[in-house]
Order: sequence, then C-alpha cells, then structure tokens
Amino acid sequence: MEEKTSYAKSQLTKALLELLKKKNMNEISVSELCDTAGLSRLSYYRNYTSKEEILEEYLHGITTSFLKGTSVNFRTTPQKEFIIHLITHMQEQKDVVNMLVQNNLSYLLKEAFDEAFLRSVDIYQDPYRCYVASGAYFNLVYAWFINGCKESAEEVSEMDLTI
Repeated sequence: MEEKTSYAKSQLTKALLELLKKKNMNEISVSELCDTAGLSRLSYYRNYTSKEEILEEYLHGITTSFLKGTSVNFRTTPQKEFIIHLITHMQEQKDVVNMLVQNNLSYLLKEAFDEAFLRSVDIYQDPYRCYVASGAYFNLVYAWFINGCKESAEEVSEMDLTI
C-alpha cells in the first residue's frame, strides 16, 4: 500500500510541477492535475487536501535533502559559507522558486525555511532566534530572486549584511 501511495504522490507532484510551467495554480483543476498524472481523483484526495500541500511536501523533501547533503547549520556554519551553500542550493531550485513567486506562493517557501530552521530548536532551545534567522535568510534569497539572481553565491556572501 505504501508503494502505491508513494507512486501516486510522485506522479501528482510531477504533474503539478509540469502544469505550473504552463499556467497559474488557480487555473489548474484537480481533474486536470489527475489527468496529467494519470491517476484518479480518489488518488489525489486519498493523499492530499490541497494542491499547496503537494508543493509543501515537495519543498520539505528538497530542504531535507539539502540539509543532509551539506550538513550546514545557521548556528555553527560561518555566515559566508552558509550563504554560499544556501544561494547555490536556491540556484539549483530556480525554476521551482520562480514558479512559487509567479503564483504568489512564496509563503510556502518561507514556511519551508521556518521548518528547516526550527529543526535546530531541539538542539538550541531558542525558537525566536530560529525565526529571526529564517526570516532574514528567506528575505535575502527572495530579494536575490526578485532582482534577477544577478550576483553569484560568492558575491552575495561578501555583502555587508549586518543590521
């Protein structure tokens, strides 16, 4: 049963990302999503309550993979190094981030940042600091995207970001 669920989720995610390349989220019906995925509406409703939930799960997977693959932590990794890893990662996810921004769904990315930063709360017992860091780094990445990703990861890391 888990294999079927995993397959359905994978197909729905692929279909939604494919459709988002062509149209806005609010123009995509559940029926169109399921047709593109080659699944029934029942498969969709068995796994998700909204299209946004598909993206939330997808972003969670990307974030988890990034954190496990790099072992960076905003508390222990030097800021310049952390920014280089973060901007490099966001460059790799440029298409997804652009889709989120174009569809006014950047709040999903912000929630993914919050979740990732809050994972360190168990270690540091300091949720407020995690939210402050999450907001700062999210806004850095968001501003970088809105400005066209002109600077390299190294150039962004060299900016004076003191407040």
